[in-house]
Amino acid sequence: MTNNQKGFGHLLLALIIIVLAVVVFAGWQVTQSHKTPVKIVDTTKHKATNSELLYLKTIGWNIDNYDPATNHAGDMVFTHEDHDLSGTFNMIFGDFGTQDPRAANDPTKRNPQPTFILPLGTKVLSLVDGIVASVEVLYSGDSTIMVTSSGQQNSYIYETEHIVNPTVKKGDKVKAGQVIGDVSTHDSQYHPGFGIVEIGILHSNAGQAQHICPFHYLDPSVKVDIQA
Repeated sequence: MTNNQKGFGHLLLALIIIVLAVVVFAGWQVTQSHKTPVKIVDTTKHKATNSELLYLKTIGWNIDNYDPATNHAGDMVFTHEDHDLSGTFNMIFGDFGTQDPRAANDPTKRNPQPTFILPLGTKVLSLVDGIVASVEVLYSGDSTIMVTSSGQQNSYIYETEHIVNPTVKKGDKVKAGQVIGDVSTHDSQYHPGFGIVEIGILHSNAGQAQHICPFHYLDPSVKVDIQA
């Protein structure tokens, strides 16, 4: 071949390589454009959020198998009387999400916290191991006690509501099962001799606080017994 032919051959080969490179790159770009973007997770933040989650080792009072001889199930007492939650529900236990019958078509009128009617003087127990974040007086004249993993207003707050004679204060470390007060006399006109207590978990997500069902967060050491 002459030098001119060799030069043309080299140029042609270079052009072919460039065209192939462009085609391959274009195909790669198309493929990438159809992939779902990968979400980058801040694992440090994720672990910190999980560390705020505590599991309930009690439901606020001593529960046990029902004894027909005494009508007791631990602290709870069953009677032949109508023990009516606020003159509305005709029951001694209001489950999470129970619909208010006075507003049957309003989904916002659901019970946000499990509610128990127990004999006056029954001791209320801490739900979790944690630190008291606040003790506040309620509209009903009794108190609510909030516990978190750190004692701060975390994304998970464990609340025991309607308590009299609270025995803890903000900043106190508590253990699950520790006495923190007595059941309230609030609404006891509907069930003389019996008081009321409510338990709940408040979860903050993107600045919005919402109640979540406590029975989904039972510690494995008590989960089977409580569910039974």
